[in-house]
Amino acid sequence: MRQFTCISVTYFKEQELLLWKIKDTGMPNFCLRGLQEFQEFSLWVKDYFSHPDRPLKFIVSASEHQGVYNMGGDLPFFIENIKNNAVENLKIYAHLCVEAIYAMYTSFDLPVLTIALVEGNAYGGGFECALAHDFIVAEDNVQFGLPENKFNLFPGMGAYSLLYRKVSTADADMIIRSGKVYKTMYLESLGLIEHVVEKNSGTKALHRFTKKLSEQFNFEYHHVQCKKMIHPLSKKELLAITDLWVEACMKIGKFDLRKMEILVHAQSRKGKLVLSRSSSNTI
Repeated sequence: MRQFTCISVTYFKEQELLLWKIKDTGMPNFCLRGLQEFQEFSLWVKDYFSHPDRPLKFIVSASEHQGVYNMGGDLPFFIENIKNNAVENLKIYAHLCVEAIYAMYTSFDLPVLTIALVEGNAYGGGFECALAHDFIVAEDNVQFGLPENKFNLFPGMGAYSLLYRKVSTADADMIIRSGKVYKTMYLESLGLIEHVVEKNSGTKALHRFTKKLSEQFNFEYHHVQCKKMIHPLSKKELLAITDLWVEACMKIGKFDLRKMEILVHAQSRKGKLVLSRSSSNTI
């Protein structure tokens, strides 16, 4: 099994399940290095599991960070490049995000179902990442949110394309415009989360969930494919929206940047707390 720097990989052959997790090193967000490695990971998954001796039905994403699935975009990177008017750097980053989202949405070009196992909070791009999967399994204490409008931006890496295909226009508008944090049970009521489980029971619940899906895999897989055919999503659409996001980044003012910096400090404190907890659990 191939080793990666930012991603841990476990293959459960009997369950025909691949579990990949963001490693518990550094800030639990989408950094440029991690996105670049994810491209390598995507190509490897498609190649490795195209072999008939490696059966696969499920690809599951999760996080090794306790209490955090993913905090989203790399805000310090955004701030630096906005201040320096480095449009091309932001565009490269944004396009890598779209490549990752689309790889998950299209199941890495394999005949499998994708599942986001959300055992910690998912904000911004982390929420978008979860939405790109066919199913979301989330613990009942988890929170989700799109905070971008707090600093006068919009979520540009899939939120619009995915939410407007999954829920009503009114609900999609509410989630994007409000900037609020939403709990698992509420998003389940909207149909965004398929399976809610108790805190600290995510992994066991995942295997029960996939076992149930396996019993009717032929139906479940083709059911998902039909939904995607009815509401098709192209990479071209995602790229056009993320290019608009880059354009919007160049138009925000100093006051908005200051609010972004405040959020960076808040994320940093949370990240250090997460890393501290992770370290204490490995002793």
